[in-house]
Amino acid sequence: MAKKVLVTGSTKGIGKAVAEKFHNKGWDVGITARGQIEINEITNLFNQKRQNSAIGIKADLSSTEEIMNLKHHLQQEWQEIDCIVFNVGSGRGTKGLIATSEENELSLRTNYIDVVRTYRNLLPLVKVDLGTSLIFIGSIAQEINVKAPISYSYAKRAMNNFVLAQSLELACKKISVNLINPGHILTKDGIWERKMQNSKEEFDKLISQNIPLGRIGQVEDVAELVFLTANNDFGKYLTGTRIALDGGTSINL
Repeated sequence: MAKKVLVTGSTKGIGKAVAEKFHNKGWDVGITARGQIEINEITNLFNQKRQNSAIGIKADLSSTEEIMNLKHHLQQEWQEIDCIVFNVGSGRGTKGLIATSEENELSLRTNYIDVVRTYRNLLPLVKVDLGTSLIFIGSIAQEINVKAPISYSYAKRAMNNFVLAQSLELACKKISVNLINPGHILTKDGIWERKMQNSKEEFDKLISQNIPLGRIGQVEDVAELVFLTANNDFGKYLTGTRIALDGGTSINL
């Protein structure tokens, strides 16, 4: 029987790449996001490749009601889950101290509180077994200045500490809990794609100045690491780990 993974925010960017990676490796995949049309497109594609290998559930994770609906559907379809990838958050917002209290509160809810609430509600569905994995997508902004909004950075720092605490809490159940902190990643319609379209010369200059390896990260890079972390051959002895996937940005100080 195929293992089962739920990937939140899985219709675009990093989440989509992660979902594709697991599916290509033979896992059954749960797709969830806010847009039903995008969910249908991906689940239909996966099921065409391998029958009954994907389910799609619309869920706005800022809503407790929709989180509970997600949990209900997962219980009906799968009963238990081998892995959850918590890919939730947004780096949008005003930078610096001029950000309003409302902006700061929204960022904290989106990047931390909503994630924790989703985790707590879905945890009862997680299989209690060696090899079960919970993976959170964070950001190197939690540790270094990458010119992200301050509220985004401290929300991701809170997630860092939360993952450490939960890794100890769940160790007795043989469930691994890890955090991956991507650096600068090229995503469709993202800030780095816009920079590249505006000026390739300026884009290349920014990359050479900020990333020691000399290239922008790809969503597939993140997907490879997420899958490795969840893989029984490696991940079953890995917990409480925070991995910076950033081409050396966080050591380029």
